[in-house]
Amino acid sequence: MERYLTKKEKIRDFREKYLPTWAILPLVSIVILNCLIYWGSGMLTASRYHFDFTSSLDRAVPLIPQFVWIYILAFPFWAANYILAAQRGKDGFYRFVATDLTVHIACFVIFLILPTTNVRPEISGSTWSEQILRMVYLVDGGSSPSNLFPSIHCYVSWLSWRGVRKSGKIPKWYQHFSLIFAVLIIISTQVLKQHYLVDAIAGVGMVELAWRFYSKGKRHEMFRHFFEKVSGMYNQNKKKN
Repeated sequence: MERYLTKKEKIRDFREKYLPTWAILPLVSIVILNCLIYWGSGMLTASRYHFDFTSSLDRAVPLIPQFVWIYILAFPFWAANYILAAQRGKDGFYRFVATDLTVHIACFVIFLILPTTNVRPEISGSTWSEQILRMVYLVDGGSSPSNLFPSIHCYVSWLSWRGVRKSGKIPKWYQHFSLIFAVLIIISTQVLKQHYLVDAIAGVGMVELAWRFYSKGKRHEMFRHFFEKVSGMYNQNKKKN
């Protein structure tokens, strides 16, 4: 006799299909590390001199407040694609994780060695886009932004595309969409004056270097072994309790 799944079992199976249990710890670790690096480096360099890499080309880029909506939509886009990266299977996923963690740590070192800032324009308009952009500026450092070089916004967006590219379980249209949206997010950082050209180039370049580094051999396996060991220790303690 056929057994019907309960609602709880259906939810569990659905979650396991798109967010396998083995992918949860690495993803949570990435989020925690990002928060520690972003806020921690800002606090550690608050009293230090910050460099401004603004170029004449950056000054020529117009301010386009309407791009703030793309800038904000980056956050759910990142969440979705980081989860979808697990569809690459364990080997592909841990290559993705290794790339992210390596670039994150590299960004932290650069933030400490070379603190950067820029001069944001005054937003005097009252449209929805301009009001939201003022809020973004306020939340993200106010008149003294930091952690600009390399751009985490650009690197995470580019890696979000890398995470779904050539994945057999991800529809081709979504892979193409991810590339287009990642590029639009990078453009938004420029026309909103959140970052400058050198920040974006550095962010994307670091992803490409790390991605290629971990594509050779089994270099990403140490990350897999680490997370599997931590998960195993957690499960053992859970059984004992």
